Amino acid sequence: MRLAEYILRFERHLKGALNLKSKDVKDYFVYNTLAMECFQAANALIDLAQYIVAKKKLGFPSTYRELFEVLESEGYISEDELKTFKRLIFLRNLIAHEYYRISESELLEMVNLLEKCSGFVSRIKAEAGKI
Repeated sequence: MRLAEYILRFERHLKGALNLKSKDVKDYFVYNTLAMECFQAANALIDLAQYIVAKKKLGFPSTYRELFEVLESEGYISEDELKTFKRLIFLRNLIAHEYYRISESELLEMVNLLEKCSGFVSRIKAEAGKI
C-alpha cells in the first residue's frame, strides 16, 4: 500500500509542477507553488527509494545521496539516472534548508529532472508485485 502511495504522490506533484512550468515563475505565487510541488515530488522519490532499500534489505544509507547510490549499485537506476537524482537532491535541499533563494531557472531545471525520474517510477510501478 505504501508503495502505491509514494508513486501516486510523486505523480500528483509532478503533474502540478508541469502545469506551473509554463506560467510566469517570477510571479511570487507561482514561484512558491512550483517550489513546493518540486519539493514534494522529490520527497516522494526519496520515500520511494527508502521503501525499496528497506524492503530489499540493501543496507542503511545515511544520506539521500547514498540512498540513490545504493539503488544504482543494485541496478535499480543507471549511472545517468544517479546523476539526475544527485542534482535533484541538491536542488531539493536548497528549498528545504534555504541556503539561498533557489532561482527560477533552477526550479525549471528541477521540473525537468523530475520528468526524467518518471522512468524510474514507471519501472517500479511495473515491478510493484516483486518489491
